[in-house]
Amino acid sequence: MDQETARQGADLLAADIESALGFEVHIDQTIPERLLRQPSPPAWWIEFTVPALNVLLGCTPGESTPRGVAYGLAREIHDDVLSRSGKIWPADPEGGDQPLLPTLDGWQGRGGTLSFGQVKEAKDPDPSLDGVIRWWLPHSYDGLIASHAGDVWFSLWQYKGDEQAITPGMPVTWLLGEGQHGKYRKASEVQPAQP
Repeated sequence: MDQETARQGADLLAADIESALGFEVHIDQTIPERLLRQPSPPAWWIEFTVPALNVLLGCTPGESTPRGVAYGLAREIHDDVLSRSGKIWPADPEGGDQPLLPTLDGWQGRGGTLSFGQVKEAKDPDPSLDGVIRWWLPHSYDGLIASHAGDVWFSLWQYKGDEQAITPGMPVTWLLGEGQHGKYRKASEVQPAQP
């Protein structure tokens, strides 16, 4: 792994954000001074920023390919991009409000895999959904509940039930908590709706 590989991977993810959402992405490879003063400073660094969404990630990617770097970065920022943009990103060409999910091979959805750097679409959430899980990110354990009163964000820690059963479209009940996560109110408790 080297700085050039890290930059190529960051460029792939930046292309997916810029073409689908229209937000500018900044990539800086300067190692911060505070890290250079450490006993074992990193050999390379990527600072990945989406200013319009106030998303910032600084790291030394450990993956050995550009696709692996894009995957690692995508896993870290996916929830923030979804929650702060209010869009379904990347949109699954097969439809629905579950975004494509990052894998080592690219963005995975119902219709297969789309390579990093090839995403062209984001979409508005379906306004007809209510009382169901709109999207779920198993890599970060974060989800969004569709509600006509305003969508509600939650994480695995608020979910009361079998986490393996969480799927988009699943009916749930919830209690509102305090604060916001991006554009959304937070749930303090979420559980499967009783039939």
